[in-house]
Amino acid sequence: MEKTKRIQRRLIFSGVTLAAVLLWAFCPVYRLEVSSISRAKASLSLPISSGDRFSIWFLHSYDRAFFQENYEIDHHHQIILRDMAFKSHLNGGGFAYSHFHLRPDGVGELKNINERRNPVEFMMGSKDLANHTLFWRTKEIELARFFQSGEIIQIRVVKKIRLRGI
Repeated sequence: MEKTKRIQRRLIFSGVTLAAVLLWAFCPVYRLEVSSISRAKASLSLPISSGDRFSIWFLHSYDRAFFQENYEIDHHHQIILRDMAFKSHLNGGGFAYSHFHLRPDGVGELKNINERRNPVEFMMGSKDLANHTLFWRTKEIELARFFQSGEIIQIRVVKKIRLRGI
């Protein structure tokens, strides 16, 4: 009787372990992939979860003042443009947007944008003029290390399975 119970416990333990491994192996994970549309493979692939935030920072081509777009990954793993902050005067073309705010330090902010942007696309500027930078978690990633000026950059969320081809 004791031997039968031991065998049953081992079988239960083995079954639970196997179920956990299979769940881990086939449960999707989400990655923030940064790529050039002219290349087949993403140059950057970063793990993300819903609620994560990232920013794209660059110097505006007109007046070389900073511009920062702030994004969040929503619970559907979609990229949402949350808000923008900028010092640029944008050649005098102001925003007709109800949530515009000019801070005392002269930085303009557009709040509550909350627009889905999947993918985010932009033309890569040169390091000396635009210096496109991705702020992700605690890292500042200079995109000029991965991309050439003039490339069209795409940032998107990709769903992946840990184990493929089984």
